[in-house]
Amino acid sequence: MNIAMPILAFALGTLMGSFFHTLALRYADGRMQKAPLKALFSRSRCPACGETISPLMLVPVIGFLVQKGKCARCGAPISPLYPAAEILYGAVAALFSVRLGASILTVNLYLLACVALCIAAVDMKAMVVPDSLVIAFALLSAYPVVLNADIQESLLGMAALFAVFIVILLVFPGSFGWGDVKFASAIGLFSGLEMSILVLEVALVSGAVIGVAYALKTRKGLRTRIPFAPFLTLGLIVSLLFGREILLVYYRLLF
Repeated sequence: MNIAMPILAFALGTLMGSFFHTLALRYADGRMQKAPLKALFSRSRCPACGETISPLMLVPVIGFLVQKGKCARCGAPISPLYPAAEILYGAVAALFSVRLGASILTVNLYLLACVALCIAAVDMKAMVVPDSLVIAFALLSAYPVVLNADIQESLLGMAALFAVFIVILLVFPGSFGWGDVKFASAIGLFSGLEMSILVLEVALVSGAVIGVAYALKTRKGLRTRIPFAPFLTLGLIVSLLFGREILLVYYRLLF
């Protein structure tokens, strides 16, 4: 295997992580809703003193390490979530390059994963799934859906996930938000019926495990709402990287 490609993918992925993590923070604090263009293009500032962060310090991971996790002006600590997010996006990019190879489709699928990770981050911080990010996800889905040339499969996937979430909402009111329903439907449209089942399985199982662990740790009970977009995102990324192999195992077990 050519080690240069995943290394390059990781480096580029950290840049995407820096952008999308900052975007998620600006969605979570409401700046994207109030003035989207200003929030999208304004430079990053220290949350403590408001000083503009220098371009050198914006270099993913390295800038944080050079600055020792502190603002150059006021010395206030910078959240380690910044480099953690950059490393996460970089690792996902490297995995995509290894598993899917280098192509326009791979770049498109990685951008889909980036938007999904951004949605997950916003949901974790603000318990909301922005419609504009769901629309961006749906638009990015157009190329692989058309390339797959099976619109019926895509529509079935969207209908299936929409129906599942609606039934759960009817049986357990308030268990999900409408943002979760929209995001799940967009994932279903992209994934198609078979992959949608896998996405749902991963999301529900991981969500149940984390939800029970959270309820036990906080002693708030099982009715405590937790953000579900991160689990849908996990299911999506698992399906993109390993979906075919997992489905093949299922087919062998069933038939």
